[in-house]
Amino acid sequence: MSEIEQCDYYGDEVSTLGERISVARERAGMSQEELAQALAIKSGMLENWENDAAEPRAQRMTMLGGILGVSAGWLLYGMGEGVPAPSEEPAIDEFSDDKIAQMLMVELQDAQEMQRKITKRMMRIEEALGALKAA
Repeated sequence: MSEIEQCDYYGDEVSTLGERISVARERAGMSQEELAQALAIKSGMLENWENDAAEPRAQRMTMLGGILGVSAGWLLYGMGEGVPAPSEEPAIDEFSDDKIAQMLMVELQDAQEMQRKITKRMMRIEEALGALKAA
């Protein structure tokens, strides 16, 4: 795949800043909490960046790129040094057992984070229903 096609995969028309931050974080084998700690920010702020609810300032963007091993231009626009497009990823049997374990751990952490968010959401809904019944 050519460099232009790779850039198009993560380009502005195809993916968002938040998606590029998220994929770069996952490729670096970091959880949201780990990256937030490395950036000295609250994990909620990083979550907002990944959900495109907010954008990092220039200084944080530079730090993000350095920590994640991608360029700030790639994070912003999908151009420059970034992560390979999915079709360029090696087949799973080309990974070492350690790499597979690391990838599975990232996936497990993401699933656990989603479960925590769903649990919080369900609690808020239950509280709201309880308040309505009490009224």
